Amino acid sequence: MSFAAFVYVTFEMFAVGLISPMARDLGVSEGQIGLLMSVYAGLVAVVTIPLIHVTRNVNRRPLLIATLVFLLAGIVLQATAANYWMLVAGRVTAAFTHGVFWSLVNPMASRLAPPGQTGKAVAAVSIGSTLSLVLGSPLTTALGAAIGWRASTWVLGVATIASLAMLFTSLPSMPATRTASAAKAKNTKSAIPSLVVYVLLAVTSIFATFTYLALLVEATAGHRFVPYGVSLYGFAGLVGITFVGRRVDRRMIRLNAVAAATLVVSAIAGLAALSSGAGVGMFVVIAIFGMAAGALPTVATTIFLHAGQRNQDLASSVYVVTFQVGIASGSALGAAAVDAGYLSGTLALTGVLGALAFAVLALWSRTLLR
Repeated sequence: MSFAAFVYVTFEMFAVGLISPMARDLGVSEGQIGLLMSVYAGLVAVVTIPLIHVTRNVNRRPLLIATLVFLLAGIVLQATAANYWMLVAGRVTAAFTHGVFWSLVNPMASRLAPPGQTGKAVAAVSIGSTLSLVLGSPLTTALGAAIGWRASTWVLGVATIASLAMLFTSLPSMPATRTASAAKAKNTKSAIPSLVVYVLLAVTSIFATFTYLALLVEATAGHRFVPYGVSLYGFAGLVGITFVGRRVDRRMIRLNAVAAATLVVSAIAGLAALSSGAGVGMFVVIAIFGMAAGALPTVATTIFLHAGQRNQDLASSVYVVTFQVGIASGSALGAAAVDAGYLSGTLALTGVLGALAFAVLALWSRTLLR
């Protein structure tokens, strides 16, 4: 399951390190390539909850495997894209089941884990998605520079086939669980509206900058350091997951607050590094930013599953949709800043939105969850 998360997220973030060559090859702007993340995330936001409802009685094992089949089809379309719109079609195909994958995988991990260790189970799956930033994105970026972004896409296709084989051989049957009654569900979801706002702000904050991480590295350290910047971001995220995974079941509110506050700190430091053209400073910022961004999916997922523990599939799907809307919003806001010639605007957005996320969690969510 962790490896499946690795390949899915690697595909979702594929363009981050290859914005420039993809834009040149297809004859479009860098902002248009960045907007592919918005297209991807927007579709996930629209279809996820309806698909989870329609498949609510389906065994989780074949359903999870089916999502990887859609991913493989999207990879084939991307690798053979003759124009921008064919590339969009490839992204749409994979995005169609992306939200279903993430709505299933964390509750499934929770079911496989011992009682009281939901956070650790979520962290185990999250390690796969974070390793996509440590290994997946840097490798696809490096391969894209060496053999072209299309060939790099085919390599990811081989990894997806390997993931399918692993799921077939290792994942046990997992029948759908019965959901709680409407009355019970209402009682357990009282904190979820506030968490939706918190996660939306936090994820938008992250992706306003992360989508254009390559451009920030190029502006301060040079293009040849882009793979190292992406890799550092992933390694820092792995540190963040390792730290919170051991503590999140006991301190989920506090750790969410720390993640949001760290986004603000990294944005302020990033603006200073960008204005001075300090490559080393930008790498320090990436490390701080990466730890917060890497920790956030684990701590936010855990708090969502805790708030909706009587109907975790529903809570998980709401979380996934919120996360994807945040990705789409952050990428779009960042694209507007980049295309207007204000790269620093990406970091400014991260700082403001991160501060708002912290305020929502501290002043609204905290009172409902304690």
